[in-house]
Parts: sequence; C-alpha cells; structure tokens
Amino acid sequence: MSTSPQLPQQYHSQSPSDSTDTIAMIIEIVFGLFGLLGLGWLYVGNFVFSLAFLFGYWILLAIEGVIIAFSGGLCGCLFFPLNIVLIVVSGIKVRDHVRRTGASGSILYVIVALVLALLLLCVVGGIAVVAFGGLAALSDQLNNF
Repeated sequence: MSTSPQLPQQYHSQSPSDSTDTIAMIIEIVFGLFGLLGLGWLYVGNFVFSLAFLFGYWILLAIEGVIIAFSGGLCGCLFFPLNIVLIVVSGIKVRDHVRRTGASGSILYVIVALVLALLLLCVVGGIAVVAFGGLAALSDQLNNF
C-alpha cells in the first residue's frame, strides 16, 4: 500500500465574501480622522479596546493641544503626521484582529456610539454656553463697579 504525501490543510476563519475586516478598518480610519478612534473596535464587539482607544485618543489630543498652544503652534506640524500614523495603525490592527479571530461586525454598535457621542457633545456644548454666558455676565458686573 503506497501512501501519497499529504498536503497541509489550510484553515480559513471566514469566507472570502465576508468583508468584516475591511469594514472595521475603514470605520476605524474614517471616524478616527474625526476624533472618534475606536469605533472600528466597537464594530467588531471589542468594547474594552474601543473605550480605551477612544478616551486614550481624546487625552492624547488634549495633551497635544496644550503643547501646541505653549509652542505657539509650531508643534502642530509634528503631531498631525503622528496622529495619522496612529489612526492607520489602529485600523490595520483591527483588521488583523478580525482576520485572526473571525469576529463579526454589528453596525448597531457604531450607530449607538454615534448617537451617544452626539448627545454628549450637545450636553458639553450646552454647559460651555451656560458657563461662558455666566462668565460674561460676571465680567459685565465687575466692569460696572
């Protein structure tokens, strides 16, 4: 009885028609350009990474803003390319995560996150308007003395 050499079997975690990895990468990059880094991770259901990337990126942008303000805007040209690279690398990482784990995406998570982000923006904007209005009224009162 002769045995033929066996070829190694290839395993695919997802079908070729499944584009979850590409969609997750595009969501991560596009929304990352608008300051919402982490939505690609949210799309594939990784809530911990999503929140870590989102809040971490906001903290990084705040630190960069302070440094840019103190440098008179000179450091802005350094931070812009750094942020672009960070966003693209995060997009590639989420794509690789989907390919490695076979995670599936849900656009519902992204829609809920966007609605919550808009509500948060409205609340913070309303508080800022009230606070600055109060400061302006206080300034007028002090100028009248």
